[in-house]
Amino acid sequence: MSFARRSVAYLKATIAGDEVGSLQLPPDDSPIIRPVADGLIAAYLVDEGDAYSYVQGRHLREERLDADALHELGLKNLGELVNKRETKIRSYGQIFAVLMGGDFEASLIMLDGLWEQHFRDYVKGEFAVAIPARDVLAFCDASDPVGQDELRQLIARVYPTGDHLLSTRLYFRRGGKWVQEPLM
Repeated sequence: MSFARRSVAYLKATIAGDEVGSLQLPPDDSPIIRPVADGLIAAYLVDEGDAYSYVQGRHLREERLDADALHELGLKNLGELVNKRETKIRSYGQIFAVLMGGDFEASLIMLDGLWEQHFRDYVKGEFAVAIPARDVLAFCDASDPVGQDELRQLIARVYPTGDHLLSTRLYFRRGGKWVQEPLM
């Protein structure tokens, strides 16, 4: 299977700013990214055995794919990864943690079917989600203030020492989209 077709959609934090003088890569060398929600983007990774490599513009050109097709492939492959790995949901107080072996837990916010079907058994209303790092995903019912407080405590435990940090804020699923909580 070609390089880009093996890619998995991967959640990353956006970089604040785009300061003058920041490194600009030629299109062929630039990783393909797509906005997901405020402060979050999707990139596309290929497992090369001992490391992950980013899908770049040249891969799309060489394989005659566009960014939309790559995104669909990345989501499909992420869904297959959920099925291959032993994915578990564990309750802790008022929140539920998703465990999947590291690296891609937070990326699961991009799989709409998980939220509208599989995770719906745990939450009746809107979802509130904490994704402080790539390997941490926890959620609760958005109407539960105790659950939201527990999610914030989880974020505080992970930040600032976690690996591949994403966000210190909660996200809420509204109308099939993720919305970042406003700053207080």
